Amino acid sequence: MSAERDVEVHADLDDNAATVTETREVSELFNDDGELRLWEDDAGWNGYIREQSDEETAYYVVNTRHDEDCWIRKVRVGQQAVVDAVENHISDPKAGGRGRFVRRCSPP
Repeated sequence: MSAERDVEVHADLDDNAATVTETREVSELFNDDGELRLWEDDAGWNGYIREQSDEETAYYVVNTRHDEDCWIRKVRVGQQAVVDAVENHISDPKAGGRGRFVRRCSPP
C-alpha cells in the first residue's frame, strides 16, 4: 500500500486567514495475495479479499486468525460494499483519520 499527499494553501491577508486543502491518494489497497486488511492484531485480521478469474472478480468480507488455515467468516459481497468499507475506514478517527490505514485492534 502506498500513499501520495497533495496540499494546497490559499492565504487571504484581508480576512487574516488561510485555507488548507489536503488530498491524499492511497493506492494498492489489495496486496499481492488479494487481501485488503482493515483491522489486524496479534490474533488475526479482518477485511476483504479479491478473487479474480477469467470471467469475473469476486469480493468477500473475511475474518481470520493467524494460527488457523481457514476463514472464521467469508461472505461474498458486491464491489460497492468494499468501496463503502474503505471510505468509512479512512474517515474513522481511530484509523485513517489518524494517518494509518490498518487499525491495530479488533473491529467494534
